[in-house]
Amino acid sequence: MKTLFLPLKINSSTNITTLTSQADSALAEALSAADIQQLPRTSPEIKDLKTWPPKPADLKKIADAHQIDYIATGSLTEIGGQFSIDVKLFDTLSPESPTYYYQTGKNPDELPMLLLKIITGIQAYIDRDFRISSIAPEGNSRIDSGAILRKIKTKAGDAYDPAALRQDLKSIYKMGYFNDVQIDVQDTANGKKIIFRVVEKPVIQSVIFEGIDELKEEDVKEAANIKEHFILNPVKISAAEEAIRQLYKTKGFYNSKVNSTISYPNDKGAVVRFIIDEGEKIYIKKISFEGNTTFDDDELLDVIETKEKWFLSWLTEAGLLDMVKIKQDTSRIIAFYNNHGFLDARIGEPEIRQEKEWLYLKFVIDEGPRFRVGTVEFSGDIIGSKDKMLDLLQIRKEKYLSRQILREDILKLTDYYAESGYAFANIRPITRKTTGNRIDINFKISKGDLVYIDRITIKGNTRTRDNVIRRELKIAEGGVFNSKALRQSTQALQRLMYFEEVNITPEPSLNPARMNIVVEVKEKSTGTFSIGAGYSSVDKLILMGRISENNFLGRGDTLALSGNISGFSSRFNLGYTNPHLNDSSFSWGMDAFSTKREYDDYTKDSKGGGIRMGYPIWGKWKFFGNYSYTNTDLTDVEDTASYVIRKSVDLHVTSAIKVSLVRDTRNRLYGASSGSRNVLSVKFGGGPLGGDAQFTKLEGSTSWYFPLPFKTIFHIKGAAGQVFENETDKLPVYERFYLGGLNSVRGFKYAKISPIDEASGDRIGGDKMWYSNIEFIFPLLETQGLRGVFFFDSGQVLDDDQNWGDFTDSIKKAAGVGVRWLSPMGPLRLVWGFNLDPLEDEDKTVWDFSIGGTF
Repeated sequence: MKTLFLPLKINSSTNITTLTSQADSALAEALSAADIQQLPRTSPEIKDLKTWPPKPADLKKIADAHQIDYIATGSLTEIGGQFSIDVKLFDTLSPESPTYYYQTGKNPDELPMLLLKIITGIQAYIDRDFRISSIAPEGNSRIDSGAILRKIKTKAGDAYDPAALRQDLKSIYKMGYFNDVQIDVQDTANGKKIIFRVVEKPVIQSVIFEGIDELKEEDVKEAANIKEHFILNPVKISAAEEAIRQLYKTKGFYNSKVNSTISYPNDKGAVVRFIIDEGEKIYIKKISFEGNTTFDDDELLDVIETKEKWFLSWLTEAGLLDMVKIKQDTSRIIAFYNNHGFLDARIGEPEIRQEKEWLYLKFVIDEGPRFRVGTVEFSGDIIGSKDKMLDLLQIRKEKYLSRQILREDILKLTDYYAESGYAFANIRPITRKTTGNRIDINFKISKGDLVYIDRITIKGNTRTRDNVIRRELKIAEGGVFNSKALRQSTQALQRLMYFEEVNITPEPSLNPARMNIVVEVKEKSTGTFSIGAGYSSVDKLILMGRISENNFLGRGDTLALSGNISGFSSRFNLGYTNPHLNDSSFSWGMDAFSTKREYDDYTKDSKGGGIRMGYPIWGKWKFFGNYSYTNTDLTDVEDTASYVIRKSVDLHVTSAIKVSLVRDTRNRLYGASSGSRNVLSVKFGGGPLGGDAQFTKLEGSTSWYFPLPFKTIFHIKGAAGQVFENETDKLPVYERFYLGGLNSVRGFKYAKISPIDEASGDRIGGDKMWYSNIEFIFPLLETQGLRGVFFFDSGQVLDDDQNWGDFTDSIKKAAGVGVRWLSPMGPLRLVWGFNLDPLEDEDKTVWDFSIGGTF
């Protein structure tokens, strides 16, 4: 049917010219998508019309001239900012009975949309015998109509196509929710009305499992995944049967059988019954390999996860057949061969054979040739020296080519370029086979643009100030991108112990040569408390506690109050530390303290304070300085006390300065697994500083952690010290050395390793000491942070009459075991130490205990 649309008559009190242009343009746009002609406003037929709408005779004349079947004409009226479009559609065979269309709007911009609606209605009317007016499902009560309509590709307004509707019927049926689907087609004034009449399947009233004995019913139900009150779907029932069979196979029931039945006992729904014949549990008796000439069966058995049955299979489930695991084992074997030079190795489908109550598994391998590493070269954009880059590569040290090592070397080279600012370097290994089954490797490098850091954004810190985080970063805005500096920044933020999580992520910016850095942290409670308890024949019950805020006011400062109390001693300390004065590398702090302790022959009471400072000097080495002023009173001194003790009564004031050099590279402050801590210190009292005590004290220690296989750790520590009297009888007894306890030589009570005054029998300490700790640390419950430790400690305190050459005499040695746990209340240590060569006045075994926590 041919249709002609006449230009709209414009009725407006203002700006008719503009509105006419807008209307003609909108009409042309709307008609462009329809098979309808437009008669221009400038055509002679329009100019000759005397009335509007045209009289039937005038319409007949236009229809004959253009040989069309329908003519549409109308008007656009603007009144008070409102627009209305009135259109009449004339059938040229009977123009006396037009069809009317009407749309309204508030803005001239709506004209294309309004005209499109009218033209769509006109098309539907003209093509009503060949168009679909509506399409909908009927008969569905549980399945949403929208879900059904999404399966129907035919839409309202489309041409009537029986073949397409039949395809839609199949799509609805494949949903699996209907027993029957029929199409009902009805003719209406606006076209074909399509109805998909569906008959829903029943719901599942109940699901019954029979024959379950060896497995838990909950596990079988979870595998089947068939729920009550859901629509019955036979396809899902079949899938459930297979899922149950696979579950039984993974548990060793290789010959299990599963069948299902569906019954309809009443009109409430269907009953699904799974009937299971578990059969006997079958284990893998033997795993063999065929075609492996380079590696024996034992080597390959170590590669795969599937294992043969052994006497603890009832506990470990070793020997059960799991097809998913076997497919993964196939990949593991191929990767193993690829990493040992067999780049063309292939493996067939694993062969599974059953003989009576046993399974036999065989992997058939085609090893292929073995390739050695040939020459290793670089091409493209090379930075630095080739020798330095070659030193990074492990592959050149390998006899045979390994895909795994090759991948690791690519990562090393990529990181090497990223450390120099080339964040998007592309490194591609070009391999070439040569004579003698050798493969030459050429790392083709495209370094890309030098990348600078544009902006550093910090997220997640609600309490910690930005400057506290920024001063720990090893990168800066405007600086060159450096992947190593990013890792160091992450470690530095983690070591603050302010955050549960630290993530530093590079993000692209609008400029490809620049990159943004996002530092995202998750804060944690930084207030801490620690408590400890111990028992000894000297102090009886000892209570220890510390309360601190390690991120005071969000500035990164530490304010702490600690105290130790027992029936015979007490110590209190109030300290403040600013780790970065004005965001510099200079740290400082101050302390006020009070201590009191009752000894066998005297009581020591000290009060004082001090100021501390620190500054990094080179690499990981840091300098620390400390000035302290202490006023000490020794009371209750027995007349029979040692001369060293009695002379110390007159040494009240100690004015001393202590300087230390510290290098700490441990990966964690608590529970370190790698790195070291090294300390050298000198303490000088008296002289120009004043005070009664006059001495110089030297100490040093070194502690190293080495990671071992199976997440075990080897730790070794050594420490030594010596103190000198700068004036005779001016060295206080409490500045001398004593050993024993959790932090020196375990297996001895605190401070019980000491020279003894022969005349009085008092422990008076020594002027020289050394001790060592050797530990083997292993996980007990890794997920809970519980670790065990075996240790061997040794040490010695020498008196004034002994030289370092006499250190072999009377060395104290102890061994033992301990438990360490990062508990919810904080670090816990429990140690049992055994004195390997006890004297008459020494205990053979000693227990020590401490615990700490957070709030």
